[in-house]
Amino acid sequence: MRGSASNASVVGCGTSLTRSIHESVRPHGGHHCQQWTRSVGSGAGKSDSTMAVVASKFQVLSATHQRESSIWNELVDQAPMPDVYYRPGYARTIEAAGHGKAIALLINGPNTQVLMPLLLRPLSDLPFAAGETGFDAITPYGYGGLLPLSEIQRPSATEVHAILDALRQWCLETGVASCLIRLHPFLFQDHWVGPEEGCSQGRVLSCRAVTFAVDLTRWDREHQRIAGMRTDRRSSLNRARCCLEVTWSERDVSLAESLSVFRDIYEQRMAQLNANSYYFFPTRYYLSVVANLTDHLGVALAWRDGRPVAASLFLAERQFANYHLSGSTDEGRRSGAPTLLINAGAEWASERGCRLLHLGGAANDAHGLYNFKSSFGGPTYHYYTLDVIADEPKYQGLTEERTKFQLLPLMRDGFFPRYRA
Repeated sequence: MRGSASNASVVGCGTSLTRSIHESVRPHGGHHCQQWTRSVGSGAGKSDSTMAVVASKFQVLSATHQRESSIWNELVDQAPMPDVYYRPGYARTIEAAGHGKAIALLINGPNTQVLMPLLLRPLSDLPFAAGETGFDAITPYGYGGLLPLSEIQRPSATEVHAILDALRQWCLETGVASCLIRLHPFLFQDHWVGPEEGCSQGRVLSCRAVTFAVDLTRWDREHQRIAGMRTDRRSSLNRARCCLEVTWSERDVSLAESLSVFRDIYEQRMAQLNANSYYFFPTRYYLSVVANLTDHLGVALAWRDGRPVAASLFLAERQFANYHLSGSTDEGRRSGAPTLLINAGAEWASERGCRLLHLGGAANDAHGLYNFKSSFGGPTYHYYTLDVIADEPKYQGLTEERTKFQLLPLMRDGFFPRYRA
């Protein structure tokens, strides 16, 4: 795939595959998309298992269909700057959490090709829209958006326009009313879209948060710590090292036990923070993590006198690692456990060859999470979303129904889509 936008070689069995979207995209609720057929035909490649993706405006790959998932995974393998959030295995874990049906939309522009993981959610799931046909779509939890599959540094304005037009066409043909795309901060996808494309034809580009990273190329080997940490963060790390021990999944503790401890600490912390139910994951999510993400996963636990006091779940790809989920007890926070685990996660990611550890975003405040993440001294990025309204009449109709539905809380400003606020 490197260097070729339209003739992609991907894993497959070499036979023709023509399936309607009825078969591959079937979110919870049993409603089907408008029929749309695409094919993946045989072609020359590097091995007997290679075939070419037919160059059309878009194709859909299902995360749960074995052959299509294999194609999807191979495309991510060959991308210049992949992240775990683009993997079908990651998408399956979010589907297992009940957040929608996981697919990848492959869009072919004139000179470039992008892959976009999405979750399809039936509109009939809305409490005020029983019987409503169609879907909406959203990037799975995390940082994904558009993954370029060629070496092009930045698509031209013409390319971006063609890609977004193809996205809108797919939405209309598939019955998708709206699409929320979480853009990857490290890939500067907001620069691709720009204000003109991002604020036209039912599209809005919005800056949601500042995100933070650790530059792993500046790892301080002498002191075994992140280089550039603020003085108070170094003090927290030194304090934690005096009283806490770190274990890793598989190396010190089995993955099953590590995830069990992680889940207990994480859910206790989410409950303490009165977090939305969205941030509580069912058992099938953790089973899916084990089944799909073992090669990308590290679970770090901090212990004090034999008691677990903090836990972090890290995900890594070739270049980027992610501080994905975490939790800590009151004792753990007093002991500096979150600092210790991030430092341990940075070392783990550095050993895997990653150059950046993404700490995620935070609200801009002086004392909370923003202050904590910024104290590691790494680069900052901006997290944008691209809000796409494909079917304006349906979107407005659903928003009006949501406004009238009094059994739900008041709608939050800035939430997209509005009818899910």
